[in-house]
Amino acid sequence: MSKSILLLLTGDIRSLDPLLQEQVYKEFYRLVYPLIMYIMKDPPAVEDIIHEAFVLIIRKSPHQVDEDRLISWIRAIARNTTISYLRKHKKKRDELLSEDIYIENAVPLMCNLAVSTEALVEAKLMEEAIVHYIHQMKPIYRQVIYLRWIERLSYKEMAQKLGVSEEKIRQTLHRSRESIKRKLARDWKVSES
Repeated sequence: MSKSILLLLTGDIRSLDPLLQEQVYKEFYRLVYPLIMYIMKDPPAVEDIIHEAFVLIIRKSPHQVDEDRLISWIRAIARNTTISYLRKHKKKRDELLSEDIYIENAVPLMCNLAVSTEALVEAKLMEEAIVHYIHQMKPIYRQVIYLRWIERLSYKEMAQKLGVSEEKIRQTLHRSRESIKRKLARDWKVSES
């Protein structure tokens, strides 16, 4: 963790050197931008939310947050600020197009139905959890998931690229999916169907 983020806990960022203030803000920005952008998909709104979350963190800084939990605490504040923003701007939320909401197999969404903010945020958080689970996997599992769903290679192409049999690819892909399903069932109380 960078020392810049730790400076957020001082609660008095105005007393810092202007260059250091800028560095703290940039580090904070890099930390929360992907999370907020993932939920909002609206760059101007993301900028507003980042500013609001930054001010909130400075005001509510607990001064005694464990370093290991600091990043999680900051992300929670950013996520909650995003939810508040969505609630305040309900008209904009209702105008979201169904193609703006991309969640495959995580939470069943029906087109042309209003989806609550909480459901959208929960679905986004579930996607984040799945990505986190993937990052915890063995490198070979991560690699086959990447090749299959990002590069969209066939089993044959994957086998050639990795120098293994197609059966090994099927088996590895199956195991990786089962691992994710088990973790979802454990952490999110989702059935393993």
